[in-house]
Amino acid sequence: MWIEPIMNKLKCLVIFLFISLINTSHSIEDSVIAIVNDKVILQSQLDERLIEVNPQNLNRIQMTKLKNDLLNKLIEESLLDQASSRMGIIVTDIDLQNQVKLIAENQGLTVLQLKDEVEKQNINYVKYLNKLRRNIQRRELFRTQFTDRAYVSDEEILSFLKTNNLPEVDSKMKIKEYIITDKSMNLSQATILLNSIKSIGLEENKKKYPGYDIKTTVLNDVQTYSLPDIYQSNLKVLDQDKFSNVFETGTGFTMLEVLESNVLVDEYKVSHILLKTNPMEGPKKIKEKFYKIKTAVLKGDDFSKYARKYSLDKASGVKGGSLGWIKKQSVVEKFRRVMVDTPVDGISEPFKTQYGWHILYIEGKRMKNITDSIKRNRAISILKDRKVEVAKREWLAKLKDQAYIELTR
Repeated sequence: MWIEPIMNKLKCLVIFLFISLINTSHSIEDSVIAIVNDKVILQSQLDERLIEVNPQNLNRIQMTKLKNDLLNKLIEESLLDQASSRMGIIVTDIDLQNQVKLIAENQGLTVLQLKDEVEKQNINYVKYLNKLRRNIQRRELFRTQFTDRAYVSDEEILSFLKTNNLPEVDSKMKIKEYIITDKSMNLSQATILLNSIKSIGLEENKKKYPGYDIKTTVLNDVQTYSLPDIYQSNLKVLDQDKFSNVFETGTGFTMLEVLESNVLVDEYKVSHILLKTNPMEGPKKIKEKFYKIKTAVLKGDDFSKYARKYSLDKASGVKGGSLGWIKKQSVVEKFRRVMVDTPVDGISEPFKTQYGWHILYIEGKRMKNITDSIKRNRAISILKDRKVEVAKREWLAKLKDQAYIELTR
C-alpha cells in the first residue's frame, strides 16, 4: 500500500522536471500551456491557431471561449497523433508528395506555383508540409479504425431512401422511341416486329413489314427521373446495343434505344475456371488442360461441368464457374481486358493474374443504368459518415479519459 503514494510523488517530480526543462529551452512567450501524456502544447501553437482564425471584435468572454476551444482542439490532435504513432501509421515522403501534387492539380497549379501561393499568405512552406503530413496521418487513422469498419445494412439503406429525399441524380439521356399503335397486335407479335429493328435497321424493317406503322421520336437530353415510371423501369437494364425490352403502354407497344447517356455502364455475364501452378503442374500443363476444356466446350460440351470439377475458386465453382453480371471496374486489369475482348458465347485464351490462371466464358453482355446505384451509394456514404462520426467522438472521449492531460497556464 505504501508503494502507490511514492509512485505518485515520483510521477509528479518527473513531470515537474520535464516542464522545467521545456521552459528553460523556450522563451516565456513560448511556454508550455498543456501536457498530453509525454507531449507538450506550447503557447506559440495556440497563438498560430488564433492568427488562422483571425478573431475580430470579440469581447473578453468570447475570446476566452475561443482560446479554450482551440486548446481543446490541439489536445485532441495531439492524442490522435500519438495514437497514429502507436498504431504504426506512417506517411512517407512519397505519400506527401503525391498529396501535394493532387492539391496543386485541383487548383490548376504546379507544385512550385502552389509553394509560391502558400508563401504569399505568409505561411512557412515547411510548416505547411508538416501540417499536411499530420492531416494525412489522421485521415488514415480514421479510415483504418472507423470508415473501413463501418457497416451499413440493406435494411438501413432502404429505410433511409424511403424517408429521405436525396437530390435527383443528373442522369441525362438521348432516347429514341419506337412505337406501334396497332391495337390488334399482342405483345409477342410486337416484340418480334420491333426486335427485328436491332438486326436489320428501321428502313429494312419497314420494307420487310410494310403493313405496320412504326412511329419514331427522339427525346433529347432528358432526365430519366422525369420520364414515366414504366420508361424508367425499362431503362434500368438494356441489351448490349442499348435497346430496352418491348413493353406496352397506353399509346401502344414501345421499345427504347438509348443514343447517348452519362449513366450507362457495360456489364458482362462471366463464368471462369481458376487453376494454380504446383510441383506437379506448371504453366505448360495448365495451358494444355485449358485448351482441352476450350476445345470440348466449343464442340458443345458444358463449361459449367469443367468448372465444378477443376476450378480452385470454390465459391464460383459450385455454381458452374458463374461470377454473375460484373462491371469492368470490379475486376483487375488483366481480367478486365480479356473479358472485354472475348465475344459473347466465346471462350478466352488462358491468361494469368495474381490469383492464378484463368479461362473465361462470356455468357452475355448488357448495359446497366447505374442511377439507382448512385443513389444507393449516396445513402451508404451518408449513413457511414454518421456512424463514423459517432464512433470517433466516443473513441476520442475514451482517449481523453485514459490520457494524462494537465493544463499548466
